[in-house]
Parts: sequence; C-alpha cells; structure tokens
Amino acid sequence: MSKVLGIVPARSGSKRVPGKNMRLLNGKPLLSYALDAALNSKKLTAIAVSSDDETILNSAGQYHSKILCIQRPESLSTDQSTALEYTQHALDFLEKHNSLHFDLIVIIQVTSPFTISDDIDSVIECLEASKADCAASVRRVPHDLHPIKFKRIEHGLLVPLVEAENGRMAAHQLEPVYVRNGAVYASRIELIQKNQLLNENCAAFIMPDERSLDINTEMDLRFAQFLMQSL
Repeated sequence: MSKVLGIVPARSGSKRVPGKNMRLLNGKPLLSYALDAALNSKKLTAIAVSSDDETILNSAGQYHSKILCIQRPESLSTDQSTALEYTQHALDFLEKHNSLHFDLIVIIQVTSPFTISDDIDSVIECLEASKADCAASVRRVPHDLHPIKFKRIEHGLLVPLVEAENGRMAAHQLEPVYVRNGAVYASRIELIQKNQLLNENCAAFIMPDERSLDINTEMDLRFAQFLMQSL
C-alpha cells in the first residue's frame, strides 16, 4: 500500500485576495475546507500544512491532532516560489524531523473549497492504477470556451486561433477537451526527485463543474459564498 502525503499549501501572501487562506466562507475559514477533505480521505497516510504564517500553522495544528505543521521559509513563500519548491521542502522537513518517507505526494489547494475527500482519493487511485508519473484533477471545458472558438485580433480583425478542419462546427461535433482545475495534484516521489512535479505523462480525474471553482479573486469568493448558501 502506498504511503501518501497530502500537502495543503497556505502561504500568507495574496495580492488579489488579502489573507485569502483564512477568509471566511459560509462562516468557516477557507483553510478548513481543504483540511476537512484531507482528513476524510481514505488514501492519505499523513497530512501537512505548509505555511510561512504562524497564525495559519497554529490554526491548522489546533484543527486536528493528525495535521503536521511545516514552517515554510519566506524565500519559498513569494509570488515566484513554485509548488515543487515547497513540496521538496516539506519532504525534507518531514524526513528530518519526523523520519517520514512517502511514495506519493498529493497537493490539495485551499482555493478549491468544494473539493471532497472522494476527489482526493480518486486522483490518487488514477495515479496508482496507471503507469503515469503524476495525476491531476480536471474539468471539461464548456463548448462556448472550446479552443476551436478562440480568436486573436490582428489589425483590428478577429482571426481563428485554431483552424477548424471542416469549417464551422456545431457544439455536439466538438471533441471534449479538459483543463486542470487546480484542485488536486498527485506525483510519484521519483518524479519529484527529478525536480519535476508534473509532466506530460499525467493521468486525469474529471471533477464536475460544481466542485471545480478556484478562488483567485474577491468575485470568486463572493460566488463561492452564493453557491454555499444555495446548496
């Protein structure tokens, strides 16, 4: 059975939504939704919160005794810092301080509060059942945003970004396409040891639109609040 680490990244800085990770959504900090999903997972061996913010770490530590708290250095908490960097830091920290080693790493994003434990477990299962190096949650792109409908502007005129083979196509003729929804990522430890988090050998788990909201702006947060109250 794979040893799987779930990492919930929660740095303090957010320019578009200040204090985003601890902002209230339906009366609960945004962070708590990711923690609940992780705690209810049947596949995670351990759960860690990586943050440069002591308030966030204290909140996570008090939320559940199972949660490991990792103090992330400021150098890995800037806008330019990568997910690979804080993942490698978390692995090194847990090996040094807790003697823990893992086969798979899963990143669970705080900005996707509608993610449930089944989504986390399904991404892990997709990876375990395949020969892929990594896996990611995705959502289907609606037909009105299909790449074949994209245009660029040249000299004030709309020009197709992608030429349709048969000219204009009806919605039902368009091949389904998918985009990563930013909710859950999983990687084999061997890939991370090669200084990669994701590559092209990536399995996919399709999440429904209603669980694929990614909060990056104040409007996203307000929309999430509306959805929560509508459920």
